[in-house]
Amino acid sequence: RALAEWIASGTNPLTPRVMANRLWQFHFGRGIVRSASDFGELGERPTHPELLDWLACEFVARGYSIKAMHRLILASCTYQMSSAGDERALAQDPTNDCFWRHDMRRLSAEEVRDSALAASGELNPAMGGPSVFAPIPEEVLATSSKPHEVWGRSSPEDEVRRSVYIKVKRSLVEPLLSRFDLADTDSSCPARFTTVQPGQALAMLNGAFFHGRAAAFAARLEREAGAERGAQVRRALCLTLGRDPSAVEIEAELAFIAELERELRLPARAALERFCLLTLNRSEFVYLD
Repeated sequence: RALAEWIASGTNPLTPRVMANRLWQFHFGRGIVRSASDFGELGERPTHPELLDWLACEFVARGYSIKAMHRLILASCTYQMSSAGDERALAQDPTNDCFWRHDMRRLSAEEVRDSALAASGELNPAMGGPSVFAPIPEEVLATSSKPHEVWGRSSPEDEVRRSVYIKVKRSLVEPLLSRFDLADTDSSCPARFTTVQPGQALAMLNGAFFHGRAAAFAARLEREAGAERGAQVRRALCLTLGRDPSAVEIEAELAFIAELERELRLPARAALERFCLLTLNRSEFVYLD
């Protein structure tokens, strides 16, 4: 109790400063203090100490409301900056310590999975309740000493819930989340690494999860856009990229689908599913610019 009262005490400036730094790190990929779990002598110095102190004071003044701090940060000019480069700025500040631009960010492991489910129209937004079990390949289960006991089975409705509800088991991490740098389950993780490695591309191009989402995505396009190919392509790009596609982009995708049907002799539905799989693999789908 004494420790808890000290941490939450209004006279302890460290707690709001650490929390403000964590919130900043959540939105920008790194904190004002890069060593988010170490504010001591061995930690890194804040790049903007006055800003950190101001955010900490605002956090207290706003009743320790995390939602209010999210709104404050997202409404700032710093957050709304483009990620476009500038030769002069890159030469003077290549690591972007001054936040002269918004660093491009890859979606987290959970966001990659949830975004694919959202695009396909399958995401179950239900909140709360016990953990759920996402399907895991038999080959992965076979690595356990008790393959048929180590992992449960959820209903089809629960299997497509948000990734935050997937059961976390230290000895068996969901493979898709693991490939996209899920936090270490054996130790504290103040900040996740962001890697780019072949296993990610293989999972998105060849994995059963993304092939299943592509099939469901194609069915959604047929429901919402009808049978007209141009309308299907436009709807697909709007859903995955969050913007209206250009005429050039639509023409390129229509040519790709036509090539699949002509060269590979794929049926219309199979060609649409391949297009959906390609769309889910676009860099613009997994990176925030």
